[in-house]
Amino acid sequence: MVPFSITAGAIGITGVTIASVVQLHSLIDSLTEAKNVVADIASSLANIERPLAALEQLSISDEATSTALKEDLKKAGVAEVVNKCGEACEEFSRNLKKWTKHSSTSKLSLRDRLSVGVWNKEKIRTFRTQLQSCEATVHFAVTSTQLMVQIRSEKTSEADREILKKQLQTLEMKIQQHLDLTKKQHEEAQGRKQEHQDEPEEEEDGGAQRTLAIKEVEEQLRLLKANQISSGVLFSQVQSRRSCQEIGKVITSENSKALVGLPESVVDKINQRIGEVRTEGGSTAIVGVFSSNIDIKDL
Repeated sequence: MVPFSITAGAIGITGVTIASVVQLHSLIDSLTEAKNVVADIASSLANIERPLAALEQLSISDEATSTALKEDLKKAGVAEVVNKCGEACEEFSRNLKKWTKHSSTSKLSLRDRLSVGVWNKEKIRTFRTQLQSCEATVHFAVTSTQLMVQIRSEKTSEADREILKKQLQTLEMKIQQHLDLTKKQHEEAQGRKQEHQDEPEEEEDGGAQRTLAIKEVEEQLRLLKANQISSGVLFSQVQSRRSCQEIGKVITSENSKALVGLPESVVDKINQRIGEVRTEGGSTAIVGVFSSNIDIKDL
């Protein structure tokens, strides 16, 4: 049987997006002036390219697993995050070419161009925020997918499967740490916005730079909030995969009673997949995460 795979295109990532990321990375590598100034940007670009390439190299034994993993990647918003990042990379490439086209000792250096003016500082910060959010989303999503492919493989021993589940747990912790970090960054951005708003209005440009800077910080806040949402979805997916909560074809009949799922005392957040639960003949079923105080005798 020919193994299944997951291409970037299959989950909605466009070829133009991939090209924009690669082209910006190549441009930065070719600019002597850019070294040590935008090194973190080059690193983030590499950290986006690598997992996307690894995703396409996955070999999945059955179509059902391939389809389920694709759906999880779509639900996490991976394609939307990467495509928007690609658009930002294309714009940054244009700016970088413009900034370095006629560089000389008599003109502003790239370092100066990246730091001059409050608006430019925040604009660069916005791009870095978008890039780092994309980097985290792609890393967490692809790592989770790689682990699930190995866990579900028939060739994986039970001992190895337990090791892989522990790796999922470690990934879960890293996602939580990232969520904590984005929350902190969101608070810091709120603080910068307030600082810009509190600045004196006696400015040569009538406050135009400050107004543009505030808009950039507002965009950073939006990006950080969106990243919290996508990371939260990934956190739930990883926790669900680790707890193996996939339940289906449950039938209760003849006044029987059933609790289908897990009690709330043993879960924090969980993404359950429960389907085809049917009650017949006066039977009762409670489905999902239910109260630990429920006594089946009282149903």
